[in-house]
Formats: sequence, C-alpha cells, structure tokens
Amino acid sequence: MTVAILLATVTALTLQYARTFSVLEAESRHLVQTEVTGLMDRYRAGGIAEVKRFISQARSRVDRSDSIYLLESADKVIVAGDLSEWPVGVDKPGWQAFTIPGRGDDMLFKRRVEAELLTIGPGYRLLVGHLSDGREQLRARYLEALAWSVAVTALVGLMLGWLISRRALRFVERASATGERFLAGGLNERLPVTGRGDEYDRLAEVVNACFEEVERMVASLRAATDGLAHDLKTPLTRMKVRAELAMLRSAPVGPEFLAATTRDIDALLKLINGLLALARVDSLTTDMLQPLDLADIAREAIELYDPVAESADQNLMGELLSAPTTGAPSLLVQATCNLIDNALKHAPNSGAIGIKTDILDGKAVLTVTDNGPGIEAAQRNRATDRLVRLDASRSTEGSGLGLSIVAAVARAHGGSIVLEDNSPGLRVSMRLPLNNEAQRPHRITKRDPGKPVSGV
Repeated sequence: MTVAILLATVTALTLQYARTFSVLEAESRHLVQTEVTGLMDRYRAGGIAEVKRFISQARSRVDRSDSIYLLESADKVIVAGDLSEWPVGVDKPGWQAFTIPGRGDDMLFKRRVEAELLTIGPGYRLLVGHLSDGREQLRARYLEALAWSVAVTALVGLMLGWLISRRALRFVERASATGERFLAGGLNERLPVTGRGDEYDRLAEVVNACFEEVERMVASLRAATDGLAHDLKTPLTRMKVRAELAMLRSAPVGPEFLAATTRDIDALLKLINGLLALARVDSLTTDMLQPLDLADIAREAIELYDPVAESADQNLMGELLSAPTTGAPSLLVQATCNLIDNALKHAPNSGAIGIKTDILDGKAVLTVTDNGPGIEAAQRNRATDRLVRLDASRSTEGSGLGLSIVAAVARAHGGSIVLEDNSPGLRVSMRLPLNNEAQRPHRITKRDPGKPVSGV
C-alpha cells in the first residue's frame, strides 16, 4: 500500500511538473518569437543600423526585461548585444539553449538562456533570447518538493501500515482467544464490536452471528435430548411389554396387539421422518431455489388436506392472494402442510382453519389460523424449538417437530415465522423475502362447500 501511494505521489508531481514546464517553455518561445518578429520589422524598415540602434537602446533601459540580444557581423565581430563573445556551440540557426556566465554577490555562476538564432543581411547573425533561470529554480524546487513528498508519504504510509497491522493483529489475537474459549465450552463468548462500523466490526458481527447460531443449535439439541429419548423409549417400551405379556400368556396375537403395535411404529416412523425433514432443510443450497408463489404452495397443501378436514368435520378456508418469493417448493409445501396439520389437531370439531397468502410490509406471507386453545404468550418462543412439546406429560399425539420444521424452513429461506393470538386459537405466519421480479398472476383458490370463493 505504501509503495502504491509513493508511486501515485511521484506520478502526480511528475505530471504536474511536465505540464507546468511545457506551459513555461511555450510562453518562452512565444516571447522570443515576438522579439524576433519586432526586430525583423525594424530590419526591413531601416536595415542593420536600425537593428543595432534598437539593441543599444534596449541595453540602456533601466526597466529592461530578461531579454538577450547579440548581433554578429560576417567577419565574426560582435556589433551589438549583451554578450562580449559569441556563445560556444551556438552555430546552427533555430532554437538554442545554452549558458552564459553571470555575477552576483561577488560570485560567478552560470545563467541559462533559451534563444532563436537567425541570419539577416549580408552574413550577419542575430541571436534573440530570454533568461530561463526561473525554470531552473523551479526544477530544483520540484526535485526538493518531490524528495520531501516521498519522504513524508513514506513515513506516513509506514506509520499507518504499522497501526493498521497492529490493529489487525490485535483483532486476530482477540478472535483466536475468543474462538479457543468458545471451543472449550464457553458458548456465550463473543467478539467485541467497537461501534466504528468498519471492516473489523462487520467481520466481528458475522462471527458473532455464527457463534449465536451454534449456541442456539447446541441449546436446542440439549433441550431436545430428553424429549427425543422419551419419544423413542416410550413406544419401544410399550411394544416390548406387550410382546412379553403375550409370551407369558402363551396366547395368540390378536387384532388389538397388532393395532397398538402399529400405532407405536407409526409414531416412531413419524419422528424419524420429522428428523429427516429437518436434516433436508439444513442441507438446502441456493441451486435448489426457484421463483414461486406462496398462493400455489397453499393451494397444493389445501388440496392434500381437504379430505382430512372433511372427515374430521372441519373447514379449510382459503383466501389466497399472489405472494411471489424464491424457495424450494417441496420444503415450502411440507412447511405449509405442517401448519395445517397442527391446526387440524388443535381445532375443535366443526372448527375453522384459515389459510391466507398476501404481501405485507414488503414480505411474502403465508398465514394459517385456527380456533383451538392456542398457545400462551410465554410458551410461544419454545413452541418452535426442536422436539419441544408444550404438553409436559407428552401424552398428546405428536413429535414436537411440526413447528420446528416450519421455523427451520423459513430460516433457511431467509425468513421467519411469527406466532400470535387468534382470539381464540393460534395464528402462525411464515414471512419470506419478496421476489419483486416475479410476475403476480391472479389466483383463485377453491374453498369449502358453502364458503364463498375469494382471490385476485
């Protein structure tokens, strides 16, 4: 970085120097050409004598400029001018650059002259020029400024580099120490955020978010261990007891034995399928996502559960407005089915289960409501944890994975779920990012018999 800054500084100053010198050189040439034009006009008006007279008058003026004049005859004799002898090496007509001796403060030094050499009259040579000491001083000051600029830039760059490297090293040290404590079991460890909003803060926020997600998953796993053990152990124990009793009685296995065993096996399979569904959600990748409409997802889920609702004398009511998003259709269908299944379990006979899709606050929203007992506000945060069942006795049907699968699906799609009171019952909303590029076709979803059709 320091080298790049140095190169930029040198390049900028060099370009400025070259531009300035080109302007000054052009101005010098213009002044000389103006002097030459004036002298040539005098020559044409009065010949060599008029040129000599003008040069003599120019030398006698007190306010004379830095002009240099020199007129030499054909026999190499200085006729008029500011120099006592012809400059060495100035022989060919055209633009010339040379030095002449100068005196100041009892010291001799060289002065730079830029001039035009031309031939006039019968063998006369006329040299017209200007002193260019100012540009030499400018060149010296430029080199001095360049040296100081490079030195200061190098010093500042090295100091900033040292400070930045020290801060980076401190951040790495803190991150390493925090990571070691996190791996040692301190799941509440977090990287400090300074509040500056720079790259280190953004990196710390990302790392902290990862730590929080790991802590959440570990806490969820720990909390779910007891429930999972109970859910696996209870049906297996029942099947074992029934088998032992059948062997002790030496009685043939009857329909009741088979029905009870089948129910226990179904419970185990449901639990295993739920765990597999969670694993499938966790393995979601971006190439599995595609544009879709939550209205289509809800319609498919309603068609699947319509016979179940009719057999339970319950009503599925759909109000589906277009809600375009991006996601994995199979996972979203499963999440919607879980919400409907959960509502059917808790709604009373002749209960009403509402399924609604819409766009709210810039989100594609799918909402399922029921008029069952609902969930207390203090318990709603736990309702989405894995293998958590709000029935402490775990006597009700279910595996405790329904809402957790919905929450995992929403989180994997960059969204969330919200549990609210439906007065009575529960309202669960799955909110996903809106796909603004998707078209919003009109949707009409079939409702229950006797219910009006609603849609746009």
